[in-house]
Amino acid sequence: MAAAPTEASSIAAAAAVAGGGGGTFDDDDEEARPATGEGLSHAEAARRLKEDGPNVLDAADKQSFFSILVTQMRNIIFLLTSCAASICYAMGDEVKSYVLIGIVFFVCTINTIGEYSGQDPGRALREQMNAEAVVAIREGREASVQAQDLVVGDVVKLHMGDVVPADMLILECVDLQTNEAVLTGEPTEQQKSLVPKKKDEAFLSNMVYSGTSVVSGTGKGEVVATGMRSQVGLIAKRLKGQGDAKTLNPLQESINLLGMVIGCICVVVIVVATSVSFATGYQNPMTPCADDDDTCLLLTSAARGLIMAVSIIPHGLPFVVMVMLRVGSREMAARNAMVTRRSVVDYLGATTVICTDKTGTLTQGKMTAKAIFGLCRTGTDSETAAKSHLEFYPMCGLSPNGGVFSASKLSPEAKQRMDTKFDLKQTRQVFAEPGLPDLSAPHDADQRGLDAQLLHAHLVCGFLTCYSTKLIRDIDSGAWSTVGNMTEAAVKVAAAKGGFWDEDKNLPTSALQCTYDRDAGLEVPFTSKRKMSATVHAVPADQLFAGILFDSGVTHCAIVKGAPEVLLPHVTSVLLAGDGGRLNAPGGELSVEERDVLQAQNDALASQALRSLAVAVCPVDGSKLQELRGAPGAEERLAALLSSPGLCFLSLWGIYDPPRAAVPGSVKECHSAGIRVVMITGDQRPTAMAIGQQVNIIQDDRDPEKCSALCKELQQGACAVNLSKTSGRRLSMAASACLKENLTQWDRKTSGDSPLSTIAEETSSNPSGRKKTRMLSVHDVRKDDDHHEPKYLPEDKIAEMTSRINVWARAQPTDKVAIVDSLINQDHIAAMTGDGVNDAPALKRASAGVAMGISGTPVAKNASDLILMDDDFSTIVAAIREGRRIYSNTQKYVTFNLSVKAGECVCLMSAIAFGVPMPIRGLQLLFNLLTTHILPPLSLAWERPESYLMQVPPRQTKGDAVVSSLMVLFKWLPFVICMPSVVMCCLAVGVWTNTGFIRGNDLIGSSRVGAVDKGLVACEFAGALDDAGRFLDDARPFHCRCQVRYDGSPFTAPTQVDQWGRSVDDVTLSSSFDRWTGSTGHIFEQQNTLWRDGVDSFLERCVDRRGVERWCWRDGQASVSARPLLPVAQNCAAYGAVLGQSMSYVSIHAGEIFTLMSFRTDGFFAPYICSNRVYVGFLAFNLLALTVFIYFQPVSDLLELAPLAPTRFAIAVGFAGVLVVCNELAKIIYRSKVGSQNEVLRKKALQRSLSNSPAKKSLSGDMDA
Repeated sequence: MAAAPTEASSIAAAAAVAGGGGGTFDDDDEEARPATGEGLSHAEAARRLKEDGPNVLDAADKQSFFSILVTQMRNIIFLLTSCAASICYAMGDEVKSYVLIGIVFFVCTINTIGEYSGQDPGRALREQMNAEAVVAIREGREASVQAQDLVVGDVVKLHMGDVVPADMLILECVDLQTNEAVLTGEPTEQQKSLVPKKKDEAFLSNMVYSGTSVVSGTGKGEVVATGMRSQVGLIAKRLKGQGDAKTLNPLQESINLLGMVIGCICVVVIVVATSVSFATGYQNPMTPCADDDDTCLLLTSAARGLIMAVSIIPHGLPFVVMVMLRVGSREMAARNAMVTRRSVVDYLGATTVICTDKTGTLTQGKMTAKAIFGLCRTGTDSETAAKSHLEFYPMCGLSPNGGVFSASKLSPEAKQRMDTKFDLKQTRQVFAEPGLPDLSAPHDADQRGLDAQLLHAHLVCGFLTCYSTKLIRDIDSGAWSTVGNMTEAAVKVAAAKGGFWDEDKNLPTSALQCTYDRDAGLEVPFTSKRKMSATVHAVPADQLFAGILFDSGVTHCAIVKGAPEVLLPHVTSVLLAGDGGRLNAPGGELSVEERDVLQAQNDALASQALRSLAVAVCPVDGSKLQELRGAPGAEERLAALLSSPGLCFLSLWGIYDPPRAAVPGSVKECHSAGIRVVMITGDQRPTAMAIGQQVNIIQDDRDPEKCSALCKELQQGACAVNLSKTSGRRLSMAASACLKENLTQWDRKTSGDSPLSTIAEETSSNPSGRKKTRMLSVHDVRKDDDHHEPKYLPEDKIAEMTSRINVWARAQPTDKVAIVDSLINQDHIAAMTGDGVNDAPALKRASAGVAMGISGTPVAKNASDLILMDDDFSTIVAAIREGRRIYSNTQKYVTFNLSVKAGECVCLMSAIAFGVPMPIRGLQLLFNLLTTHILPPLSLAWERPESYLMQVPPRQTKGDAVVSSLMVLFKWLPFVICMPSVVMCCLAVGVWTNTGFIRGNDLIGSSRVGAVDKGLVACEFAGALDDAGRFLDDARPFHCRCQVRYDGSPFTAPTQVDQWGRSVDDVTLSSSFDRWTGSTGHIFEQQNTLWRDGVDSFLERCVDRRGVERWCWRDGQASVSARPLLPVAQNCAAYGAVLGQSMSYVSIHAGEIFTLMSFRTDGFFAPYICSNRVYVGFLAFNLLALTVFIYFQPVSDLLELAPLAPTRFAIAVGFAGVLVVCNELAKIIYRSKVGSQNEVLRKKALQRSLSNSPAKKSLSGDMDA
């Protein structure tokens, strides 16, 4: 039927607010319009389809693989590592350069693949919206039309089970109900009408929307918006054009900041190391430069500076972070949180605000009976009936496992004990306790109290009147589900808790339906208009119906249920308690006081966000039965029942979607962690406030009215229909007339500036067109085809509201985007939860989008970064805890890595400054990098969290360089001081016990006459003067004298070893050389060489141009290649230096892997040595690798290391132990400082989580104090 003229303004409002942007009218072309309900002609439909495009959603633009790779490469550590690889390659260290480049390539590629595969969240939305053919009216006749071919002005018929193909204005409807969860997230059915019930509804009742489903009734509607212009099109727009919205996560930004600091330090190290090395004339004992070769000295000094700079770069940091994020993803998956984008692990660790949906996340997502209220007079003389307050507990979705208890006896402690005991897999558990009986348990009739008698009647009558709803259990999974109305499902589950079941071969059977036979012909079905229903059942011969005793003439009992506001005014009597555990009906006239009690109880249920359901019983005698059967329809039957003087009140049910049991504690944990929790729901404000209070989002000392708001308050005025003459779109003549006639009236009703005039002005100069890309912000530039979108307040006003409001009600999809966007613009790291299509844009915009795994739609899952497999808010908190653990362990890794890097760098710098051999060099640095700097620290990914992790505020991401000032002062700095001291002492002991010298130049030796005899140097060189009088040294010494302690102990007497040069083949040398001690046997003893006659037989004294007396070869002596010289590596000084360097390498290698134990925890390390099996495995691997490096000759020769005798090895390991002790001593101070800091942070965390809501002045004052 056509809309009446008096409804015109409502229709205009509906078309405006709901997104009817396509509807226009043209005063100059009246004849082109179809009549209401007539539909379009095929020609007009084809023209509009060509002009507007198909009724489909646009595909999103995808980032290319290369662009994502470039984003991943925006990492300064990668840049520094690449530069280091180039330096290594230029200096001939090709192996190290290949390893470093390999790390960069591997990490970037893996991360890019992960990001590239997770694009286009709108794909699932497009697939979900692919409706099949619909019944439309074309040329005045019904025709089958593909949904994608619908255009504005088409008239479409709707039936139960249909998916609405486009946004439509309702023209006709008969009991039409739709499920709009795709837009609102709320699973409740929405009753449709020709006139909008409320002007402030987000989605008006005289509109149906694309993607929603028809759950009952029939209707006819006229299409007002298709494709991207529909409400679901708004969602699709918000999922487009966001390929680069999330670029660098907070940890990447912190690492980049750290990389810039390290880059600056590298430059300083290069300059300082080169200058010190050149100024001190530092030489490598293995490959020294000639005394006067300044060019060689400068090049080698610069090379040392570059190598030292390369050594302090944490090359493995990106790789370790990648592994940690993946390990964190696995740990989250084990806790029912599946990660779809790895970087979300870090976002969760830095989360400052959680924006959560209500239904299914904070609540169980299932309507559940919470309370029953009953009245019963206990005697004929009593003036006021006794009150019966009963509560169901535990409540877990559709599970019938639970009991019914007196509300006054059910304490919070008892509930907690029941929650602990509850087993979802069981059908029935015993929850009764001493002093707390379960009233639903079987009792003898004469032993039941009044509450139990009333409960029996409540449950039996509720079970009978909800016959069409079934409770079913899946045989395989054990999961419970229902078929039918959700409110009736709650009553049916409550009845099951009392032992009343539908007949099913897998469940206990009940004879209720047979005992109290239902007369189907007398039923009054529920409609939205009457808001009541009734069933009529036969009364047994004993006149006892559900424990209620009726008079002898009663043959049937009518059970009437419905909304309290429509049923209770007709109730005239109340039950009377009789003998033998029986109730009499009617028992007595309902008094004014009792009626007031019922009204007060109904108001109390409403204040708790409970949906009320009233139930009454009506005795039916023979005459009343004939009246019912003679009634022409359901309305007349209902009127007969309501006018009956025996209509007796039975029960008032309180039904709601209960919070999950663990949610209040999880919200408190968020507050302790300084994380604010914001609820954004499509439900009503009172319900949202009540749930917010129950789960602690609204604190007890907060004013709920000030902490909550309707989302429409974010919007500026109202949206309006686009009236500009664009694109030729037209509605039917009647609809257009309604819009034209009532446009001014509607505009006057709109608060604030007129949106219609604004839109008319904006659109008059803009041709209509389909915009292919959109930014996500709700404040982006609007085009002509965007005016069906809500218009929002300026960002600063929205920011003021979002900074203090914790509960938002009546949310539209764009409202959620506006809230999340505002929070992010305030520098919050916002996590957003959701399950519906309506949540997808906000999930995409949020720093961390969290979708529901059970109730979540494919669209929401595809737009999210994290999927909760159990749909539980507590899992989000567990995921945040895991994110913080990963970041904390990343801090430990970075602190450890920078400590060992800086420690090694200071060791090298100290070696240059003090002129001693390098404690670690060449390939030793690369192998040590792999075995101690990259692989073992990976074990930190499995390290347990510190106890205070969720008791401090989220980290400050701005200016965060990963490591804190406390870590630098009390962990990094002590290690950097201790490590060089320990390593250099170990090196000094090793070199001195094997040579008698320490300094490098002393080990290299001199060509000065008498230097060895005076004990100044270990070796003597000879050479010749060139024509300029400059002395040219030989590359090898001719004589070395060392003080060797072969057992390696510094406390034993040394043995003087004199070695003289001679020509010897490699076979003879290798057979005589002892790699453990450096002994060469007798082959270099003076009497066995050409030097047996003394030095003068080959050398003579000469004076260089600086007047220094040196050893020169006599004229005519052998050529340079035939001179009797010592080998470069097997002389006692050179090999003694190698033994000392091997000891220092062992102290570095073992010290770093042992110290990692200390860095693993803030506490004393000993109790936790074996707590991390991954670390134990790496420790064993590391010690094995060290053994191979030292004692497996091919590897030790490659690394220029020497095998160490047990004493030498023990001394080196002992120095490594000293390093651990020093680190533990420094941690004592660190723990004290962290403890003091955490006490302050705990207070700050609580204040931070609550300060965004209006609080009592005393609370803020206490916190400030």
